[in-house]
Amino acid sequence: MRLPPIDNRPASWPAPVIEGWFALTEKAKRMKAKAGDSDAFEHTLSRWRDMATTGRFEGLPALLRRRMGARALTSLWLNDERLGSRLLSVRMLDLLMDVQQPRLTRLTLIQLIQLYFRYFDRLDERDKQSEGMLERLQQHLHDQLDCMPEPKQPLFAKDVLSVLKREGRWLLDLHGPMELVRRVREQGRELGDAFSDYGLEGFDVGRYGDICRAYFYLDTLRGLRPGEWDPVLDELLKPSVSKAPYEDGKRIGHVALEIMIDRAADDPGESWQSFILNLAGDPRIASSASNYREWWKPLGEARISKVRGWLSKEDLRLFLQAVEQYGIETRNDDLQRMFPARKQFLEGLFKLKLIRNTRLLLGTKAQLTVRKILGSEVKTSFARMDGNMADKAVIYLDCGDFHIVEGSHSFRIWVYLAPPGAMLSSYEISTFNHADLITAVPEQYKKLYPGLPVGAYTHNPPLTWQNKVFQFLADNDIGLDIEQLLGRQDYRNYLARFGMPVVSARKVKVPPAAPMPSASTRPERMVQQELEPAWGAHTPRQRAQPVQTATRDIPQSGTPVSTASAVPSVARSIREQNRVIAESGSSSHVRSPPGAHSRPSPAPGGAGRSESDVSLKREIARLSLPTLKVLRYFASNPGDKARYAANVLDIDTREVNQLLHGPLKNLCKQDAAFGWTVTPEVDAMLNQLFP
Repeated sequence: MRLPPIDNRPASWPAPVIEGWFALTEKAKRMKAKAGDSDAFEHTLSRWRDMATTGRFEGLPALLRRRMGARALTSLWLNDERLGSRLLSVRMLDLLMDVQQPRLTRLTLIQLIQLYFRYFDRLDERDKQSEGMLERLQQHLHDQLDCMPEPKQPLFAKDVLSVLKREGRWLLDLHGPMELVRRVREQGRELGDAFSDYGLEGFDVGRYGDICRAYFYLDTLRGLRPGEWDPVLDELLKPSVSKAPYEDGKRIGHVALEIMIDRAADDPGESWQSFILNLAGDPRIASSASNYREWWKPLGEARISKVRGWLSKEDLRLFLQAVEQYGIETRNDDLQRMFPARKQFLEGLFKLKLIRNTRLLLGTKAQLTVRKILGSEVKTSFARMDGNMADKAVIYLDCGDFHIVEGSHSFRIWVYLAPPGAMLSSYEISTFNHADLITAVPEQYKKLYPGLPVGAYTHNPPLTWQNKVFQFLADNDIGLDIEQLLGRQDYRNYLARFGMPVVSARKVKVPPAAPMPSASTRPERMVQQELEPAWGAHTPRQRAQPVQTATRDIPQSGTPVSTASAVPSVARSIREQNRVIAESGSSSHVRSPPGAHSRPSPAPGGAGRSESDVSLKREIARLSLPTLKVLRYFASNPGDKARYAANVLDIDTREVNQLLHGPLKNLCKQDAAFGWTVTPEVDAMLNQLFP
């Protein structure tokens, strides 16, 4: 017999039935909330509060032995921040576990579990008298769960105690949040669903849940494209998340910064850069600053340098905006007319990827201009200027092979061939004046690199100042793609007027920087200090493809030896001779470095030393260590050609020729056979310096 199909679709419930179910649900919630509450329980809570307030613990053992007393105590630990903290200690916890045998009641145990999940890694902070609260509570919870019997029948809902009895060994662990997130990721689930599946709903509102979410956010962050915005960035900025512990003493925020810095290349994008500055601040501050020690120092110098390089673009943007706005507000037609050329020049250096680092200096009035334009968007750190620099902006550009200090108006563009001292590059100095920039910094540069030129040019007339900069660099073996540094029409006019700069084949060798006092010392106070030439610290020019030369001393047998053993003795000798020079004529006997041929000492010429001898000694003392080695080679091997010295000293022949025609041109002479010898005066002086 064929029957029609049964329609078993659920019918809509009548309104009275739905209202009845809602009433039952609310009644169940009220009953659950009142569970365990009674006058006796309130009286027990009052006794615990009296103990916490007065510090008198008469009747403590008897109170702890009672089941209600144990439940009241754990309730106070969990719900009363002030009085509960006074009663929470490792000793009290151990005592509770000792007297509550064989095990805690279900409700008391759940409250302890809630305490664990709510405070987690901060549990140790709650016991001010001793350490190890977190570890001790973990162990007690594991012991209690092991003692708990298996349920006699399956539960319809996830029971937290049953789950923790089965999974507690890894869930109730310091690295439990990390492991939970790892499993969630492997299973392709959401974090909220995992809390529900493990019966931890309601347990995720404390510190444990915050750390789980932080780990979850880090995994999400690893999957983002560099520069991509995601809501997890806002979550990671919350102090409760960013300051959560990770591993090896690091915080979640540290790991987030490492992920972003390592994954981003030259440009992190606006959203990632904004996140980094909002979380950790600008790294271009003094190393003693608390923010630097807290967030940047743990990341390491490589990451710090990378971020500083990113912020160079921000410095350039702020500088150009300050210059442009100043010209508009003051109606300075000359400045407005020159601004496009300056902007093209500076932005061209950035496009050519020459700028490695920057430092922005803003006068007090210029700061107001920048903040008026950008408001709260200004997060970059900058140095301050006062006096007649109050309305100006200055930017220092480290371009590797050269360095530029450029100002907004009424300020020359300064071009250096080496870092102009620690004053501009160090973040320990945060205030500058006009004399610092036009006097102190150039003087410090000259002391660091004697004989190394510096260019300073006004910005008038148009194209002339660019030509002076280009020509200065070209004369010193630095070529630029000037088409990128000039506008299209300016480039055509420049070629018609000046032609293309010819880069000199003469490589300018930057000498070692003389040691200076600490960066926090003002250069104007350095003038009174005696400066010692830096024979030991060689700072070569940074080129795209640097050529590293290793010089070697010449032993008696003519076989090259390692520089490692020779350099210290030469450096010690030079330092001693520097002391002799400072004493203006006192004799000194120092040990000869390996490889120096002995020569007879000249007869003493009287008590004093002639001015020419002192001048010659100073000239030799200013030589860099590689240059001095070449000089001593030809003193020991008169008549040898440049290529012989190059082979023995293991350097390029071109380098030897450059030294002979450069710093040694007054100390060596070439004979008819194209061999080289030192002058008799130099030979005698070397004999005195290295007997």
